Amino acid sequence: MIALVAAVALPFGASAAAASAPSKAASGPVVKVGMITALTGPLASNPEQKDALVASFAAFNKRGGVGVNHARLQADVCDSKGDANGEVACARQMVDDHVVATLNDLTFNNPAGVVDVLEKAAIPRIGIGGTDISEFGSSVSYPISAGVIAAYLGTAVGFKQDNHTKICLVRTDAPTGASFRGFLAPSFKAIGVDITCDVSVATGATDYAPYIAQAQQENPDAILISHTDSVGTQLIRSMAQLNAKIPMGGNPATFTIDTLRKYPTITKGTVLSDSFPYPSQVNAKNFPGLKRYFADMKASGKKSLSTAKLKTADFGPWIATLAFANVTKALDSFTPATVIQALKTVKDVDLLGLAPAWTPSTPGFSVFKSSSNHYVFISRFNGKDIVTAKQPVDVSQYLK
Repeated sequence: MIALVAAVALPFGASAAAASAPSKAASGPVVKVGMITALTGPLASNPEQKDALVASFAAFNKRGGVGVNHARLQADVCDSKGDANGEVACARQMVDDHVVATLNDLTFNNPAGVVDVLEKAAIPRIGIGGTDISEFGSSVSYPISAGVIAAYLGTAVGFKQDNHTKICLVRTDAPTGASFRGFLAPSFKAIGVDITCDVSVATGATDYAPYIAQAQQENPDAILISHTDSVGTQLIRSMAQLNAKIPMGGNPATFTIDTLRKYPTITKGTVLSDSFPYPSQVNAKNFPGLKRYFADMKASGKKSLSTAKLKTADFGPWIATLAFANVTKALDSFTPATVIQALKTVKDVDLLGLAPAWTPSTPGFSVFKSSSNHYVFISRFNGKDIVTAKQPVDVSQYLK
């Protein structure tokens, strides 16, 4: 029999110390949980994400594991290499390995192919980073975040607050990039911001100055960068060389704190937006749930996961693990079906104040049918640190 009860949520912004006391270490059966992402590859490369997921599982296992029987989490990570065939092969691996769910998936070259495999197997994807309409409406998609599109809308709100209303989009040349401007433009206009130019950065480019020059020709108020952190760093370096002082914004994963600090005359005021507070120590005072994240990563003993070395992308596996553990806390049997049943039943799942309490079954907005979290946080780089505003913005008002 499967016992299902609603998770009890902390008030939004409440201290992590108010959460239930740690249990003894997990001693129950193994629960295999997967992750599909590009650990290596030309467009996206996040090798630390595997370490972050393993560290998250170790920390949660130490606190008692998952479910009523203190089951032990076991990671099954597949490197898609950002390849269309590799993404589908990883999905098939998840099926063959009998995972009960995946966490923090990111598939951007063949998302529809992955959806086809995982929907047929009815394997839920918790904390998925949706990149395509097929994922936004998938019956097995359960994103914790409002998604990268919503993050860009938050950036647009920040631009509008700063009186930057003419924006140049600087993006990847991946297949999903070509239609990006047209997809964003109506919502940006609803916010009061126009996308006046679209600059596509070629994969494997070595000279980034021409892209900055192309953006400058349009005389925008600001530029929205939609690319990897490595390309973001190269673009900012070129801006510094050209003394192109154009305000910037985008998703936090595009901007490393080291790069922002290295070029403060170029980067001060950069607007960042995401579904969670920026994971930095300076924000831990207003969002104390971050302290547990830092502690869990530090406990791994890996230098790459020390507080000073953490990347924003490393936060995804941990917050997805937190969500999975709290969604399934009343389960006494783990299968894809029981996890989906829990996702459809639980309400107000506690995310330690790092997002409003999560009810996975909350209806989505616009084409984002699975996006049950409608909120994003706006942050700005002040020349030294990235500081997050305490109150999130509901982006659903801009996507009808």
